[in-house]
Amino acid sequence: QIKLESTGTGNWSGLEFLASSGTNNWDAYMGMNDSNGHFFIDNNSNGNDFVIDRYGYVTKPSQPSFAAFQSQSSWTVNGTMVFGSTRHNVGNHYSTSNGRFTAPTTGSYLFNFFSIYKGNHTSGWVSLYKNGARMTGGDVHFTYTDLGNNWDNVAFNQVLYLSANEYVDMRSAQSTTWHGNNWQCFSGYLLG
Repeated sequence: QIKLESTGTGNWSGLEFLASSGTNNWDAYMGMNDSNGHFFIDNNSNGNDFVIDRYGYVTKPSQPSFAAFQSQSSWTVNGTMVFGSTRHNVGNHYSTSNGRFTAPTTGSYLFNFFSIYKGNHTSGWVSLYKNGARMTGGDVHFTYTDLGNNWDNVAFNQVLYLSANEYVDMRSAQSTTWHGNNWQCFSGYLLG
């Protein structure tokens, strides 16, 4: 069932949709916010899941997104890179305890990584792993044989199609000293 709705306080006008379970709970809304002119769709999360403001800007406040970093000057990793802090983590799909981003829904996701590393390396690489496995096209190579105590950078991005509950993490293929704090970030978000 669908019914036309307008709140008594005049906050919004639009449609309410009855849950398919046949209960008397209305669980989805679509309408116009009378105070700011925003059109919204809300799946009973009270967060306006999809908003078009009066200037045409589209926002999806619940869209999975994260930006993780290691909050220390340098850290040496040989294996999974567990970034222990986040600037944001919409939906809490990135784990600061195991370094994994777990897809909450099936779709295409964009992942980005950048950092600077220290020391001499021959055929070093950093990888984006999917479900604990190395994947074709998931490695970025770096070689700097006379870097010494100086720093160099590495960066890349990937678009991956993930099914719900699949996960990705970053791996340092050899013992590498990475810079933390402002000098690196692992981030991603659902494209759709």
